Amino acid sequence: MIGAQRESSSRKKGYREMKFLLLGMLAYLGFSHAQEEALHSWEEDGVDGPLPADWSRTRSYNDRTPGPTTAPMPIRQILGIRKWDVEDLVDKVTTEEGTAYRFTEGIVEAVENHVIPELCYLTAENFTVYNSFLLDKQCLEEFDSVSPQCRGFRCNVVRYFLEHGARIYMDVINAATIKEGLETVNREVLAAFEELDMCTCGRQFFRAAFKCAPYWHANALYAVTGNNGDDMMNYYKVLRTVDVKSFAKAFDRLLTGFCEESSHGMCINSIIYGAGEMLELVITTMREFQSYNDGDRNFQKSQEKRCDAVFGLIRAWNFEYFGPDERIELLFNKTAAASRAFYCKRGCKNDASRTAMYPCCLRKMLEDKKLFQNIITAAESVYRGIPAMSNCFVWEFYELSDYFYECFSREDLAEQLNWTVSERMRDAVMRTLHAAKYCDGKLLRCSN
Repeated sequence: MIGAQRESSSRKKGYREMKFLLLGMLAYLGFSHAQEEALHSWEEDGVDGPLPADWSRTRSYNDRTPGPTTAPMPIRQILGIRKWDVEDLVDKVTTEEGTAYRFTEGIVEAVENHVIPELCYLTAENFTVYNSFLLDKQCLEEFDSVSPQCRGFRCNVVRYFLEHGARIYMDVINAATIKEGLETVNREVLAAFEELDMCTCGRQFFRAAFKCAPYWHANALYAVTGNNGDDMMNYYKVLRTVDVKSFAKAFDRLLTGFCEESSHGMCINSIIYGAGEMLELVITTMREFQSYNDGDRNFQKSQEKRCDAVFGLIRAWNFEYFGPDERIELLFNKTAAASRAFYCKRGCKNDASRTAMYPCCLRKMLEDKKLFQNIITAAESVYRGIPAMSNCFVWEFYELSDYFYECFSREDLAEQLNWTVSERMRDAVMRTLHAAKYCDGKLLRCSN
């Protein structure tokens, strides 16, 4: 009896936490929309003078142009994008062909006068420390070592950004629905991948970038760190401690998987499409969560069986507190349970909402053992390198100082340097990412 009461109390606590989370998100969206409407109204009434007090905490409006359309723009609301944020980046121009968008004059001049000359015309032969900012000689040598047809990739990327970036940005944030915004992203990703030859030249470029990253010493590093030598050394400690080669191999295999053909163009398009379908389920769940939470257990069970929402996923998630020594493994156990509840729910396994989230090309990527071994090796190197990132990491003559061992005992350091991802954690991670493979009965059908 007492155990049942405790379970009921824990369940109610979990529901309350999820309720507060979802309601908090809804409240933010509602408040953001109310602010947007208030600003639109203030602008359209032609009121002179400063913004109301509520807006003075952000920045002055500085006599901007009339307010934008009052059509719903949920992506602007979610990201908190205001009218002046857009005007700082993008200019709206009218041509004979209609309305067009371009980056502001300052951005265009900076890219044309500085970025393009460096990325398009600078080589290892004409490089000096005085005519470069983003690149150094070693990275230029690596970029120049790619195949001849791909040496212009970095230049093509910045030109593509200048030509299409403003339009893409406006199309996404002005989308009437979140799903429409994702469809825009999907379409533009496919166009960029094809035009830039991302699947060939992009792979070669990123291989070169990973290869030179641990030794990168461009003037930009001085600017980013404020010429602080300690911060520069921290960059080198990070990049020379972690297993950059494993990161590079994992990224290359991911990019290869994204480039696989699918019914939506490429695998990355199928993944984005699936994310849009998942988003619809989440929005439905948020919209109806209050009635779910207020209902009795029989009503909740009926809602958890639905394929057009993710109430079953919420039910599978356990909100109990877990200690710091166990939090990573228990976290993945919980995510595995939630993922199983989504993919393996009886009656929903072959529903379009599930198969859309499980394209066949994604299944192939999830079954790539080399990909996950590279990710695990990289993760282990990050964990083992944490002590070196500490401010306590101070060397004396051929040995670490006593100050370091005040922060990390010798036993803790030895344990951390020998840490590996356990088989249980590997299994929990795979059950999270590839839950469809572990469903009972017939395997979930993937979508082409």
